[in-house]
Amino acid sequence: MTGILRGSGVATSALVAGLLCAATARAQIIQGTVRSGGAPLVGATVRLLELDRVQRTDAQGAFRFTDVPNGTYRVYAGILGYVSTTDTVRATGSVASVSFNLTASAIPLKEIVVSGSPAARPADEQYQSVESKSEVDFDNSPGMSFAEKVTDLPGVTARWNGSAPSRPILRGLGDNEVLVLEDGLRMGDIATYDPAHATPIDALSIAQIDVVRGPATILYGPNTIGGLVNVITNLVPVASDHPLSGTAVVEGNSVSNEYAGYVNNVYTLGRSAFRVSAGGLHSGDIGIPAGTYTVPGTDVGFHLNRIPQSGDRTGEGGIGYSYQSAFGVVGIGVNHFETNYGVPGVPPNTGWLTDPPTTSRIAQQRNTVEFRTLVNIGSGWLDRVKLSGSYNDYAHSEFPTVEDSAGVSDPQANHFDKREFNGVLQFEQTPVGKLSGTLGLWTDVQDLTIEGQQPLGPNSRTTGFAGYAYEEYQLAGHTRLQAAARWDYNGIQTRPYPQSQDSVFQTIRASRATNAVTGSLGAVQELGAGITGSLSLARSFRAPTVQELFANGLDASSGTYSIGDATLGPESGYGVDASLKGGFARAVFEISPYLNYIDHYIYGFLNGDTVQGFPVRQFTASDARLMGFEAAATVAPVQFIALRASADYVNAENTQLDVPLPFIPPLRGLLRATYQDQKYMGTVEWRAAASQTRLGVGDTPTAGWAILNLGTGIRLTQASVVHNISIHIDNVFNRVYRDNLSVIKDFVPQPGRGLRLNYELLY
Repeated sequence: MTGILRGSGVATSALVAGLLCAATARAQIIQGTVRSGGAPLVGATVRLLELDRVQRTDAQGAFRFTDVPNGTYRVYAGILGYVSTTDTVRATGSVASVSFNLTASAIPLKEIVVSGSPAARPADEQYQSVESKSEVDFDNSPGMSFAEKVTDLPGVTARWNGSAPSRPILRGLGDNEVLVLEDGLRMGDIATYDPAHATPIDALSIAQIDVVRGPATILYGPNTIGGLVNVITNLVPVASDHPLSGTAVVEGNSVSNEYAGYVNNVYTLGRSAFRVSAGGLHSGDIGIPAGTYTVPGTDVGFHLNRIPQSGDRTGEGGIGYSYQSAFGVVGIGVNHFETNYGVPGVPPNTGWLTDPPTTSRIAQQRNTVEFRTLVNIGSGWLDRVKLSGSYNDYAHSEFPTVEDSAGVSDPQANHFDKREFNGVLQFEQTPVGKLSGTLGLWTDVQDLTIEGQQPLGPNSRTTGFAGYAYEEYQLAGHTRLQAAARWDYNGIQTRPYPQSQDSVFQTIRASRATNAVTGSLGAVQELGAGITGSLSLARSFRAPTVQELFANGLDASSGTYSIGDATLGPESGYGVDASLKGGFARAVFEISPYLNYIDHYIYGFLNGDTVQGFPVRQFTASDARLMGFEAAATVAPVQFIALRASADYVNAENTQLDVPLPFIPPLRGLLRATYQDQKYMGTVEWRAAASQTRLGVGDTPTAGWAILNLGTGIRLTQASVVHNISIHIDNVFNRVYRDNLSVIKDFVPQPGRGLRLNYELLY
């Protein structure tokens, strides 16, 4: 791995140096104001889409982008409580000006999505079904983890095993079929391998979150067969037009006695930007409605008002630097994250509340180095070059019992170390007539070392390479076409580990290599009267993981014995995704039906056997079909009030065995009434799910449920500083309800009533 990184660093330096010499574009300035009825709007978000640069307006509602090369750009302006908009600016002189006059509205912002195509664009201009949440909206959402905070989006649910290890499920697919990225790059974790494993990210550090549902675009390599979730943390800072800018967030939640905070400061000095960030979270066991809960299959009951072993401790800190000039931007960011959280599991004995259980805690550490370069060429066929990459050093330990006072782990503890490098090189073509596009190279190298009982498989190296082309064609004034193709290579090489407790892993030397051609076709048609239709066809690919191929051991954290299948081949997905979207003066709507076939769908199931007293989780493959829809509509009957209704449903079938797939979310619905003016906010939200009786292997039925959430907030401005303060009550009536995707649903319910306070400072 060291050799790979050293070689990559030399190649990167040479490429950047060569491109800097080639960059001859003269610097321009794009400036303007964001107002409403003549009054300046403070703290409005302004984005220069093609360069993916963001500013916030000052006390006069003004913004300023410097070092902009010659060209034509789209500029977006939006702020909570107003209708967002975009305008086109041509930068040919020294200064180009643009002004926005926004209209007050309680309808949520039209967010900018950066993860669905090579260039950022509004969600209603994407070829696929996408959703995005801004920082303020995200921070005000229920839950502590990032996965919980996006479950109000249509088609997005979460696998739940306590708050810390929750993970997004998109249209019924999760784990290895759905990618979770940070700033568009791999995170280097092993969260997909087990429902007790957490994704190492602090929710309060997220500036924006994008969700691409269905087979994702070809830009992010393989394993996006079910979609992707991109958490944007801006590890690499961007220069601001203010000397000091950033965010500070404080959050508290009574349901788990949580208190958390995060601060991100960016210091801009000329063309240089320096970033310093830090944060942490402390939460106790999660509260549930008080009652007696029975262990499945027994008559043993426990009187509980909290979920034992569901507490969480996290901490993080980071620094970053970037330099911006006429050539573009080059920068680097470094971040350290660590967490120690409990795994609830199922109580194994009558003394569970006082005696250490069979599973206890998981400790994680992740050190990340991320670099980004954007070079403006602006000549010949090449417009811009983007080079980005990350290196993650990840450590993960599972302790079957609590560590002692000296920090010595249980002798049965498992320890995982993973080092991963992910790099992307993109060449954005200069538009030729109606044709524009991007060519790219992608690589990912993972080294995984496992010590202990080795439930996930042998020590290994996984190597991936891909090359792709993404092209768009403006067929007519109201019709855009998209075509993309990618070639993938994936290789796995196992390494012997003489100290392994498994005799097979002591000597194993196995290799697997797969490659495939994948692609997508898309069309967006403006139908008039504010209505747009889109259609996307995609073929996707995923190679089996080391765990799915070679697992053979006790996975104490999930209470199963995992067994892989070395004969498994890759998955191939074929998806059709359509949508109809509309936006009018007082209403917006979207409906998105989809159909997704997966050949050789890989999944784990409980086969009825036991090893060492634990049920066997066997990996196998079959063919699958998933189809369903997402729908949402928001209406503003009067100024400042918006009514939103949304629903989603997925029907998933193992077509080879003619039985349902397990752990599929049922029909869900949401009704929300919001009051939003320039200063005050209030919301009443009703969430509901139907019962789930379409059961796969290992699944159990789940009753339907409905809960009520309330919230109120205020937005205060002071010079160029914005204060967002909100108070929420989640699960107002303290209902006992169980989510079908909860790993521990048969023993304990979802969280009970919680009072949540959020304070956010934007400066």
